[in-house]
Amino acid sequence: MMNRVEERCLEEGINGGNMNVLTAAEIKPFMTFNEPFRSNSFAVIVVQKGHFVFQNNFVKNCMKAKDVYLVTPGSLCELYEMSDDFEFISMGFKKEYLKEQGVFLNGAEIVHLFSTDLVHKFSLNDEEFEDLVFSLKSLKKKINLPETTPHFKDVIRHSFISVLYEILIVYSKYRVFIPVKLNRQEELTTNFLNLLSENFKKEKQVQHYAKELFVTSRHLSQVVKTVTGKTAGEIIDEMVINEAKVLLSSHLMNVSQVADELRFSDQSFFGKFFKKYTGISPSVYKSNSTVAINPPF
Repeated sequence: MMNRVEERCLEEGINGGNMNVLTAAEIKPFMTFNEPFRSNSFAVIVVQKGHFVFQNNFVKNCMKAKDVYLVTPGSLCELYEMSDDFEFISMGFKKEYLKEQGVFLNGAEIVHLFSTDLVHKFSLNDEEFEDLVFSLKSLKKKINLPETTPHFKDVIRHSFISVLYEILIVYSKYRVFIPVKLNRQEELTTNFLNLLSENFKKEKQVQHYAKELFVTSRHLSQVVKTVTGKTAGEIIDEMVINEAKVLLSSHLMNVSQVADELRFSDQSFFGKFFKKYTGISPSVYKSNSTVAINPPF
């Protein structure tokens, strides 16, 4: 059973649901595997023990002790596996909370920290790891103080900003840009994936993307499979299915509305497509899924 503090962290949130610090014990009950979801906040995940495999925007990551990962809002995530001894601590916060604390995302350093153009995983040395975990635990203790504590909000604000810039200082040492030198096959695949991410709801045919990229459908599929292990058609279907799962599990749309959002001709065709790839109907998936209601980050 979760205690009341854990329930308050995950259901009501801290500081209006805009910032919190959670441990593995608090988040694990909400971790659902092999079901995609969109992150609803910025998050800094620090692995303390064991290992964890998850996918973020179709890039698979294996996290181990002393690794740090930065998650941005709206990232498409999927959890795959974790060791029995996996432990971590995570600080999550929303853009609104930064503004409330006088930290603006258009500040060059903060933009740099959470830019989608940078690699978001890095490792700490022993001293950096111990200092960051201590700071996060200290912030967590302050969050759980009674709200009647003198200067409660100011104490949390200063502690949060201190942790944020501690992460920034460490990150500046390890900042790694995504490589820009790609071979021709990698460049074509990257261009395909970029086009697909922008147009997959309305365009689901390989021929459309091949034409846009000035290659044949056969060549595009062969190159994409060489680089990713999947054909262009398989990646299109995977992206559509993952988006369908996210929309269904959010419980904000019914099945018919999801079919419309993904530009299927009718609900029946969408249902057959979804069942072909998942083995269950959209309505069954929707009723069984809660991951989007309580995403782990």
